[in-house]
Amino acid sequence: MKPVPALLPFSWLYGCGVVLRNLFYDWKIFRSEHVGVPVISVGNITTGGTGKTPVVGLIAKMLQGQNIRCAIVSRGYKRKTRGLVEVSDGSSLKTTARDAGDEAFQVAVQLPKTIVVVDEQRVRGAQYAVSKLNARAVVLDDGFQHRALYRDLDIVLIDAARSPFTMAMLPAGYRRDALSSLKRADAILITKVKRDTDVENIKAQIRLHSAAQIFSSSYAVAAFRRARTRFSVDLNSIKGKRAVAFCGIGQPESFKESLKDLGVNVSSMISFEDHHPYSDSDIRRVVAEQEKLEAEYIITTEKDLARLSAFDFSEKYPLFYLELDVVIHQEVEWTELINSVLGKRIN
Repeated sequence: MKPVPALLPFSWLYGCGVVLRNLFYDWKIFRSEHVGVPVISVGNITTGGTGKTPVVGLIAKMLQGQNIRCAIVSRGYKRKTRGLVEVSDGSSLKTTARDAGDEAFQVAVQLPKTIVVVDEQRVRGAQYAVSKLNARAVVLDDGFQHRALYRDLDIVLIDAARSPFTMAMLPAGYRRDALSSLKRADAILITKVKRDTDVENIKAQIRLHSAAQIFSSSYAVAAFRRARTRFSVDLNSIKGKRAVAFCGIGQPESFKESLKDLGVNVSSMISFEDHHPYSDSDIRRVVAEQEKLEAEYIITTEKDLARLSAFDFSEKYPLFYLELDVVIHQEVEWTELINSVLGKRIN
């Protein structure tokens, strides 16, 4: 849904509903269920890409490094199924990107030892991961508004380039939660920070609504890989090369900027809607653009790659993807924050 300023009266009604629902949880009229193991929620208060999935993967990787059997639970946005779907049992993939959702499938591929479950009823999904798959900790993807599941740590992400503090609520704007909800957060992570980002100004705006611990982060390119073989290419070798880039993510401009920062000459940028299900005609369009411009590369994101698994890209087509890592600027404090909840209810 794109924001429509003329719908401001409906934003007011939507906001009233959000505030009332939160009050019902605060007053214990609605109750949050415990699942017996530590739950870490990663969420936001806006629609679009604030970088939740990479942060979820980072936390899961930290837990893995401490030999904690971890489960990632999400609703599986834009999947073609309903109900509970086991994406990975921590040993092998159990389904496809189409049935799991691209983000859930992506983290299952990235972290093969991590349990991944999707379910629109996150309590049920977490209970299944704990009781059936022996998860000893749960990371809840996009969980800030899903208060039915009790969490030991609430982390909220704020995009440095897309401030929620001047946004209207849905459907007139992109904000889906009240700014007052930030007081529930245990930690707030400012994402996609760049050299010219005024982090102190963002922190000052956060402090008007929350006393939470504040962190900041940025992306670092981990690898540039050929999609077919996953072979990593030397980053210096792509400087100055022409490329046709395409993606279906919340903020395609950030992808284009990442490529430019690497020195890639982005001859054409083809943007699709977030979570776009690719068709044969879409792929033909991209390939035709690459052939017309005689570009050396076709480049997409790692998230998009999950939705391209059904297509057979032969060696004839130079399809590559960018692999990004999240870098937390306050690494020691971040590690302490995550570790602070790991002893809770592990049995």
